[in-house]
Amino acid sequence: MSAMTSPLTDFDDGTLIKLALAGQAECFTVLMDRHLIAVRRRIHSMVRNASDDDDLLQEVLLKVWRRLSTFRSESSFRTWMTRVAMNEALQLYRREQRRRLCQPLGDFDTFPSHGESPHQCLARTEVTQAVRSAVAGLPARYSQVLILRDLKQLSTRETAQCLKSSIPAVKTRLFRGRLMLLAALHQSGIRELASVGA
Repeated sequence: MSAMTSPLTDFDDGTLIKLALAGQAECFTVLMDRHLIAVRRRIHSMVRNASDDDDLLQEVLLKVWRRLSTFRSESSFRTWMTRVAMNEALQLYRREQRRRLCQPLGDFDTFPSHGESPHQCLARTEVTQAVRSAVAGLPARYSQVLILRDLKQLSTRETAQCLKSSIPAVKTRLFRGRLMLLAALHQSGIRELASVGA
């Protein structure tokens, strides 16, 4: 680069974007060097896992490169790039949740128990055992839907994906399963829980 030519680092973001879109890849590199630290910091605040950080950053760079032509100067380039990073972090979080929740159905009797008294702990354990027994006593097609929708709190769509079923079938099974569970809880004497679910 001659002394007459401005170094690329002197160019504003808009100019660097235009040049990058015109085929000057080094302009994209300058642009990334300028904003990467801030974006990495944002990713780290959301992900908090070094290996995920790096993978996510690579995804963000690829997305930004592919979508560079869609950038409009309504916000700053850093804001736009940070938004892409946040969307990628949220996608990663959803994938992780789905992966965890779609594993074979296991123990579901872990409810939050922060700062409860011994009496509350005992009551919770009794209710948990009653619900566990009642759900276990239901036909599998209903117990699986109840566990995924009500205990693991998946959406109807996610539940359908996990069970390889249709959304209407999940809704029907959930409705019937809840009725059956309420009836079982009434029989076991846990009327407060049954009335809450009604």
